[in-house]
Amino acid sequence: MRLLQAFAFAALFAAPALAKDPAFVPPSVFDARTVLHAPPANDSAETKAELAELHRIQDARTQAQFDKAKADGENETVFLFQPVFGAGFTAEKLPLTTAFFAKVGNDEGIHASVAKNEWKRPRPFAVDSTIQPCGPGKSPAYPSGHATRGYLLGVVLGAAIPEKRDAILERSADYGQSRMICGVHYRSDVEAGKLVGMALASVMLALPQVQQELAAVRAELQAAGIAAK
Repeated sequence: MRLLQAFAFAALFAAPALAKDPAFVPPSVFDARTVLHAPPANDSAETKAELAELHRIQDARTQAQFDKAKADGENETVFLFQPVFGAGFTAEKLPLTTAFFAKVGNDEGIHASVAKNEWKRPRPFAVDSTIQPCGPGKSPAYPSGHATRGYLLGVVLGAAIPEKRDAILERSADYGQSRMICGVHYRSDVEAGKLVGMALASVMLALPQVQQELAAVRAELQAAGIAAK
């Protein structure tokens, strides 16, 4: 156990150094652009329909939905899945899980950015000033990085806790929907993020290193009563 904790904290302190380098999946192995097509043009009928959908969402959203979407936008860690597992699912109680999923999330940032920079789709509020976002969106819109991360983390976490896979992926979908409630992404951005996240997760889970680390994560989750023994 002490060895696992030492590994976890070492990985946590090393995480900033991974910002520009993949932890698991290098660009030579996976290219997000290969699972996507170009997003709709700004003046296309598709984009106009998507903007109309965002207006409907904006007009109907409650303050509670607004606040939740904003909170989701500020949480890019594996603990976005706390609603599935309860208050015990925290970084303080799960250092190994925290460290491992920080590395998984790091790879999302690298791969989603490649696709974002390929197409440079403007955010909805940059195209239509009457869209009122609940948070900033500085990078290009397509694919949604949050949706990519939500599905990548969800699929990998579901591999560690298969008995909760359905509930985890429901939360991934809910997390992606928050980006539309927030007014910072079109539906096609979120759908593209889902495709990239799930494809990257498939590649990642095929790696022996990931499976080895994931086994240690499941052991920690079992010890904490999060996963079944």
